[in-house]
Amino acid sequence: MLPTNLTPLEVFDAGIHSESLAYKMYDRLAKRIEVPTLQARLTQLKKDEKDHRKTLRAHRRELFTGQPMSMTEADATEIFGTVDVTKVSDKDSLIQTLYAAIRFEEFSSYFYDKQRHRIPNREARIFFEVLASEGHFHADIIKRQIEAVREMHLALDDRGRTVEVLR
Repeated sequence: MLPTNLTPLEVFDAGIHSESLAYKMYDRLAKRIEVPTLQARLTQLKKDEKDHRKTLRAHRRELFTGQPMSMTEADATEIFGTVDVTKVSDKDSLIQTLYAAIRFEEFSSYFYDKQRHRIPNREARIFFEVLASEGHFHADIIKRQIEAVREMHLALDDRGRTVEVLR
């Protein structure tokens, strides 16, 4: 649920933690699968999330120099939720996890779009607009991956990872 009473500092801190949560989600998912095309997309998404976090931190430092973090990652999890990648064990569970990742990205996009008006700096507000757009872009990437996964034959390897079976 989107909080309605966040301060500008809390908006930044929630965003920073959101990007960390997304990075961890993609990293954990990549470790549970051995599907080269999907792993390549997850690697790109991780890089994007890391870059977003870095830029948010830079804006935060500029606007709120010396201020301690106003929320924890657990607080951000209450806002954005989590995606349980440990359930990935076959094609259906992988697809369901990817749909959960889409919901995470779409909610993040919604968060940035609705909270940007609280940001007291024009350049940072524009970056929040970019982040809202990126959320939709990431969701579209994942949707295309779901369509590709639907066509694949998948199985579990001896290490418990979902792998593509070539026929």
